[in-house]
Amino acid sequence: MRSKDCRHYSRRELIEVIYELEHRNEKLERKLSKTRKKLNTRSVRLENAGSLAEVAAVISGLFEAADETAQLYLRSVGASSTEDEKSIDILKEGA
Repeated sequence: MRSKDCRHYSRRELIEVIYELEHRNEKLERKLSKTRKKLNTRSVRLENAGSLAEVAAVISGLFEAADETAQLYLRSVGASSTEDEKSIDILKEGA
Protein backbone atom coordinates (compact mmCIF):
# COMPACT_ATOMS: atom_id res chain seq x y z
CA MET A 1 0.00 0.00 0.00
CA ARG A 2 1.43 3.33 -1.01
CA SER A 3 1.35 6.41 1.19
CA LYS A 4 -1.02 8.14 -1.24
CA ASP A 5 -3.51 5.31 -0.76
CA CYS A 6 -3.23 5.59 3.00
CA ARG A 7 -4.39 9.20 3.00
CA HIS A 8 -7.88 8.12 2.05
CA TYR A 9 -8.25 5.86 5.07
CA SER A 10 -9.21 6.92 8.52
CA ARG A 11 -7.01 6.11 11.47
CA ARG A 12 -9.37 3.29 12.46
CA GLU A 13 -9.24 1.76 8.98
CA LEU A 14 -5.43 1.91 8.99
CA ILE A 15 -5.33 0.15 12.35
CA GLU A 16 -7.61 -2.56 10.97
CA VAL A 17 -5.32 -2.97 7.94
CA ILE A 18 -2.30 -3.25 10.23
CA TYR A 19 -4.13 -5.77 12.41
CA GLU A 20 -5.05 -7.89 9.38
CA LEU A 21 -1.48 -7.74 8.06
CA GLU A 22 -0.08 -8.83 11.43
CA HIS A 23 -2.63 -11.64 11.65
CA ARG A 24 -1.74 -12.77 8.14
CA ASN A 25 1.97 -12.59 8.98
CA GLU A 26 1.52 -14.75 12.10
CA LYS A 27 -0.45 -17.31 10.11
CA LEU A 28 2.27 -17.46 7.46
CA GLU A 29 4.97 -17.81 10.16
CA ARG A 30 3.11 -20.82 11.66
CA LYS A 31 2.76 -22.37 8.22
CA LEU A 32 6.45 -21.79 7.52
CA SER A 33 7.37 -23.42 10.82
CA LYS A 34 5.26 -26.51 10.04
CA THR A 35 6.76 -26.74 6.56
CA ARG A 36 10.29 -26.52 7.96
CA LYS A 37 9.52 -29.33 10.42
CA LYS A 38 8.21 -31.52 7.59
CA LEU A 39 11.29 -30.78 5.52
CA ASN A 40 13.56 -31.65 8.44
CA THR A 41 11.69 -34.93 9.00
CA ARG A 42 12.01 -35.83 5.33
CA SER A 43 15.71 -34.97 5.34
CA VAL A 44 16.27 -37.25 8.33
CA ARG A 45 14.31 -40.03 6.61
CA LEU A 46 16.44 -39.68 3.48
CA GLU A 47 19.63 -39.82 5.52
CA ASN A 48 18.39 -42.90 7.36
CA ALA A 49 17.30 -44.52 4.11
CA GLY A 50 20.85 -44.18 2.82
CA SER A 51 22.21 -45.68 6.03
CA LEU A 52 19.71 -48.53 5.90
CA ALA A 53 20.63 -49.27 2.30
CA GLU A 54 24.30 -49.46 3.28
CA VAL A 55 23.50 -51.79 6.17
CA ALA A 56 21.36 -53.98 3.91
CA ALA A 57 24.23 -54.22 1.41
CA VAL A 58 26.66 -55.27 4.15
CA ILE A 59 24.23 -57.85 5.54
CA SER A 60 23.62 -59.17 2.06
CA GLY A 61 27.36 -59.58 1.58
CA LEU A 62 27.60 -61.41 4.90
CA PHE A 63 24.82 -63.80 3.88
CA GLU A 64 26.52 -64.46 0.55
CA ALA A 65 29.82 -65.21 2.31
CA ALA A 66 28.05 -67.49 4.81
CA ASP A 67 26.30 -69.31 1.96
CA GLU A 68 29.59 -69.83 0.11
CA THR A 69 31.19 -71.14 3.30
CA ALA A 70 28.30 -73.53 3.87
CA GLN A 71 28.52 -74.78 0.27
CA LEU A 72 32.27 -75.39 0.66
CA TYR A 73 31.65 -77.25 3.89
CA LEU A 74 28.97 -79.43 2.33
CA ARG A 75 31.24 -80.23 -0.61
CA SER A 76 34.03 -81.06 1.82
CA VAL A 77 31.76 -83.34 3.85
CA GLY A 78 30.49 -84.98 0.66
CA ALA A 79 34.03 -85.55 -0.62
CA SER A 80 35.12 -86.92 2.75
CA SER A 81 32.13 -89.25 2.81
CA THR A 82 32.96 -90.53 -0.67
CA GLU A 83 36.58 -91.16 0.35
CA ASP A 84 35.41 -93.01 3.48
CA GLU A 85 33.16 -95.23 1.36
CA LYS A 86 36.06 -96.02 -0.99
CA SER A 87 38.28 -96.89 1.99
CA ILE A 88 35.58 -99.20 3.38
CA ASP A 89 35.23 -100.89 0.00
CA ILE A 90 38.99 -101.42 -0.18
CA LEU A 91 39.03 -102.91 3.31
CA LYS A 92 36.12 -105.22 2.44
CA GLU A 93 37.94 -106.42 -0.66
CA GLY A 94 41.07 -107.11 1.33
CA ALA A 95 39.29 -109.19 3.95
